[in-house]
Amino acid sequence: MEYEDFELIVKTIREREDKITSIGKLGIDLINFDDEFHQVLNLLIKSIYGKEGLDWFSWFCNESEYGEKDWGKHDCYKIEEGKMVKIHDAGELRYGAFDESGNPICYSIQSTWEYLEKNHKK
Repeated sequence: MEYEDFELIVKTIREREDKITSIGKLGIDLINFDDEFHQVLNLLIKSIYGKEGLDWFSWFCNESEYGEKDWGKHDCYKIEEGKMVKIHDAGELRYGAFDESGNPICYSIQSTWEYLEKNHKK
């Protein structure tokens, strides 16, 4: 997929979600209104990038909030040998996902497109 098309798709999805959220704030429930739209979108993304590529695309849109999530907002911990160990302080620049070499992935529209094209294009 060309980058310009990918970018337009992501921006269009986000604008649509923002509009539905705004309408929801008026008391109009459109939660199921988008089901068919998302089914078609998921089918198309899956046909281009496969199941795992769709998972990364969905993660980027939803979990990473289109690359705008502040992953450094809180301290970060992990459990080592049964003990909670702090691995990052709040305020540090962090990313939500990394490749096997420790490089950040899927942190922007461009990086998500590059990752999908390189690793998941059918």
